[in-house]
Amino acid sequence: MAFKRMEGFAGSIPQRFCDTRIPKCPMCGTNNPHWAIDQKMQMKLEGNLYLFKCEQCGCVLSSPVPDVTGLNKTALTTTGLIKRMQGKKGGSIYIRVQEVGSAQTTKIYEGKEFTLEELNKMAEEIG
Repeated sequence: MAFKRMEGFAGSIPQRFCDTRIPKCPMCGTNNPHWAIDQKMQMKLEGNLYLFKCEQCGCVLSSPVPDVTGLNKTALTTTGLIKRMQGKKGGSIYIRVQEVGSAQTTKIYEGKEFTLEELNKMAEEIG
């Protein structure tokens, strides 16, 4: 599957998540990131990943599917328990910067993981 906008019911959860919860790109600061979605299958305990790509700068952010869908907010789920064992906050959503795209001044963030709140604060500081 390649990056694309997920219009309609299929893919509406991750599309709505990034459009509403990440309204400004944290790498280039645009107010119109027009996020495109992809999914990465992986054999890790955290689960598969949703990938979000900014149309303006090409940065790629990722978040575990259970974080996006809200299925690991408590330690009562396997992924929630794994999150707690890794020292992460149970109610927080974590986003990893996979690629910084054309915004090379933000290269120091590549590969790092942030909470959704931290990521949105970074976006505000850029713009």
